[in-house]
Amino acid sequence: MANHVIRVGNVEIMALSDGILEFDLCNFFPTIPGDDWHQYESHLTDEHKVRFNLGSYLIRANERTILVDTGLGPRPAETPDVPWGQLLHDFQANGVRPEEVDMVVMTHLHRDHVGWNLTAQGGKYVPTFPNARYWMSAIDWAACHQPDVQPQRFPNAPTCVWPLEELGLVEFMHGEHSITRELMVVSTLGHTPGHVSILITS
Repeated sequence: MANHVIRVGNVEIMALSDGILEFDLCNFFPTIPGDDWHQYESHLTDEHKVRFNLGSYLIRANERTILVDTGLGPRPAETPDVPWGQLLHDFQANGVRPEEVDMVVMTHLHRDHVGWNLTAQGGKYVPTFPNARYWMSAIDWAACHQPDVQPQRFPNAPTCVWPLEELGLVEFMHGEHSITRELMVVSTLGHTPGHVSILITS
């Protein structure tokens, strides 16, 4: 898994990964003709699929440890060979414990960004990062509760997002928002109604 660290002033940013996802080119890029991919074939799988990294970022600054996005989550018992579900292994490989995280920030609430928010234990959900508050866009929170949108766009919200409110762990972000002295959340909507990016200034 990834072991890349960069610094912005006093801020340390570590790239982590939950593994990879593979997509059929025709489904993911329907407007690009197949012939246009020939020069990129070395980057495709043997089945002519494109791979995407399920990336997360661990940010350390001023005694805060912030996780940005939580990947796709644990491997399903019925499909134990999927190439994802690696985030906690990457934590361990980089000497990071889930207990160190005191803030989880979700750029948006699609399934591949919220999967490790919670872990099922004994028939109930517990936070994977037990000392963290979970920050999310108020707009995306509303969108993932719309009955005509949720099943297709936010399919795992009932298991990976909604229980956070019952646990009292949710913090809502409204537009541009400072979450620490060095980290500013800025609105970059489009991919989802409330998508955000994080601006680091140090």
